[in-house]
Parts: sequence; structure tokens; C-alpha cells
Amino acid sequence: MIRIVLVLFMLISCPFSVCADEDVVAKVNGIALTRADLEVEVDRIIPRMSFHRNVTEEKRKNYYGKAIEEMVNRELQYQDALAKGMKADQQKINAQAEQFKKRFITEKEYAAFLEKRKLSEDLIKKQFEKDMLVQLITAKVITEPSKISDDELKKYYTENMKKFKQPESYRLRLISVKEEKKAQDILEKLKQGEDIKQLATTMSEDAYRVKGGDTGYVHKGRMHSELEEAASKMKIGEMSGILKVQGMYYIIKLEDKKPEHTLSFDEVKEKLKNELENKKAREAKEKWIAELKSKAKIEILMNLESQKPGN
Repeated sequence: MIRIVLVLFMLISCPFSVCADEDVVAKVNGIALTRADLEVEVDRIIPRMSFHRNVTEEKRKNYYGKAIEEMVNRELQYQDALAKGMKADQQKINAQAEQFKKRFITEKEYAAFLEKRKLSEDLIKKQFEKDMLVQLITAKVITEPSKISDDELKKYYTENMKKFKQPESYRLRLISVKEEKKAQDILEKLKQGEDIKQLATTMSEDAYRVKGGDTGYVHKGRMHSELEEAASKMKIGEMSGILKVQGMYYIIKLEDKKPEHTLSFDEVKEKLKNELENKKAREAKEKWIAELKSKAKIEILMNLESQKPGN
């Protein structure tokens, strides 16, 4: 559905080659890429958390360079798919076009949209075809060749076991406050049997309070040395006294301790597979795009420097 919305905006703005010359921001082997295409690409790039509407027009211009690069790359991929004789599934294209059409309440509204934008159903289907061919050739050139077998994964794991060595780690429940008197009051409450999780939630003055003071497992070397030294001498379930660390007063309880160990193949398999395949895919894409660019005529017609805020 998101894909259809993006295509809708693109078609509303300026379809294919019907734009005026001033709307063309780049050309790839003579094929025009328009200002409308550019704005759609910016919407793809802007972090979703910004909710587009919160991004000013001036800030959008910061994305123009990256957006044009992505547009050029996609056009190169599309043209390569055509050159390799790849064909899109017309049934799927027709289904996508029909779904797009259903976004309009009535046939009359749809017809008015086409007339106003100087569009036809064929032009709409052409955009869906382009997107589909880019997806198909990307799968063929990048995704499929980047797949890694279990045997390859096992070989990598065996040859790189040092990478999967985990240092000793501690899981603490902690409370930290700025005043020693407050720390003493809390320690007294703990000695009287009050729950450290509840006290951490209501009285601690650090970010862990939202988790009831639970730090999760922290590897050796990644916490304050004073806290780590205290934790290393404690038994599971044991609680410390007041520890002064960099102007704060801490009380910690050792919830659990894990000795140094090497993660098993099964523990790392899924994450390792994703990491290696993503790395292989990035390298394959970089090589592919570089080869396509070396043979292409690419013209950037927008002055990107003049588009930067302040110019």
C-alpha cells in the first residue's frame, strides 16, 4: 500500500516525459528524471520518524543530492533489466493498476484524475512495470547471488570463532542518587526488606529506573570500574552497600553473572547469516552500479549547491 501511495504522488505531480524542460533534474542515457520524481525520492529517504510534514522545504533540500543519486541508480537498474530482456508479470501489473484505481471513490473521479494529469491507464501500468522490473533484476543480480548456505556459514564461524567470544558479564539491579543521605535512607529501607525493584522505580535518579533498575547483561569493561569491581566480588542475589562513583551514590544487587564463553553456532547463525548476506549484497550492488555508470551517459541538470539551505 505504501508503494502505491508513492506512485500516486509521482503520477499526480508529473508523469514520465510530459514535463517541461525546467522540470527535468537529470537524464540517464537520454531518459529524463523530473522534479516530481525527485520529491518522491526525498520522501523515500527522509527518516520515517520525522513524519515528512515536520520537515521544512529548506531541510528537504539537504536530501536532494542523495535523492538524485538513488533516482539515477534505479533508472540504470531499470534500463539494465530491459537490456537483459526481462519481462514483468502483466497479470500482477494489471492487479496493481486495478488496486490503484480503487483508491478513487467513483469511475468519474478516476476519469477526471486521468484527464487533469494528462494520464492514461497505460502510463500508470508503465510505472508499475518499471518498479517490478527493478525488483526482479535486483533479485537476480544482488539478492539471489548473495545467499549464503549453512555450510558457508559454518565454515566462517569455525574460522572466526574469536569474534564470537563473549567476556564475563553481569546483570545488576541498581539505584543511583545524587545525595548520600538519600542513598542511606534507601539502603535502610532495603535492609528492612523493601523491594529493590520498587525502590529503583520510585527513588532512583537514572535512566534504569524505568526498568526497575535492571541493567540487563553488561559485558566486563563496559560499566564503571568501581561497580564492576564490586559486582565481581559478589554472589548472585547479594546486595552492596553504598558505592560512591563519579559524584553519584550507588546501591547494586547482583542478579546474575555469566562467565566468559563462546557463543555456539546455533546462537549466532541467524544474525550471522543476515550480516554476511547484507555485506555481500552491498558489495554486489556497488559493483553492479559502478559497471552500469561506467557505460552510461548521466547528466545532472540541477545545481545542487544552489539548493543547499543558506544559498
